[in-house]
Amino acid sequence: MNYQSNNITAVLSAIEKARLEFKPLKKSGINNFFKNPKTNMPHLFSTLDDIFDSCLDALNKNKLSITYQVRLLETPNGYENILTTLISHLESGEYISSASSLGNQTTKMQDIGSAITYMRRYQIQAMLNLEADFEDDGNNASGNTSGDIETNKPSRQYITFDDNGKQSGIYTDFNSYIKALENKVSDEEPWVESTYNQLNDIIEWTKTFKDTDKKHGLKIVKKCNEEINKIKEKING
Repeated sequence: MNYQSNNITAVLSAIEKARLEFKPLKKSGINNFFKNPKTNMPHLFSTLDDIFDSCLDALNKNKLSITYQVRLLETPNGYENILTTLISHLESGEYISSASSLGNQTTKMQDIGSAITYMRRYQIQAMLNLEADFEDDGNNASGNTSGDIETNKPSRQYITFDDNGKQSGIYTDFNSYIKALENKVSDEEPWVESTYNQLNDIIEWTKTFKDTDKKHGLKIVKKCNEEINKIKEKING
């Protein structure tokens, strides 16, 4: 199986151009089996809908197509179900692909269906270099599968709001949260009040940081104050 065309310059260039126009990646999926021991918050992940909400418009604009295919592959040990993700550049015909096993001929259909959903999400995240679901400091790679998520820096959920002041998104990455705010600065009173409260809550949260994390906290406070000032400028005209 060829995992890429002979030349991939055009497809990689198109992907990089598209990435500049990706929207902030939301995380609306919740996995209660994994919790951060520091915050006791469940693991949040980006669903397929979240991923395509973030990138599909930019991919289409740059003539990139995503195709999924499930095939049966004969091996010395029998047959395996293989999921292939193909990113094609329509103008040049170039492509890159990724393939993963979904199980063999003895795997139950329900398990294959779950694996398809799971691997579609992870393959496209890897191929588009999207933000990982969470930073585990290499715990999985080093054999720590206990479910405890260790991070070098304090972590929490960051919430965005719609014009009515209702929750519209959840982020576990501070930079993604700030990018989402930069793309939406509203003068609607409910949005302003909810966003002010969220930013000030984040600032208060940094006061709980250990001395080793104070520098990181100061950067967060600075960005929060910058966003607060942008909102003030917006509503004051």
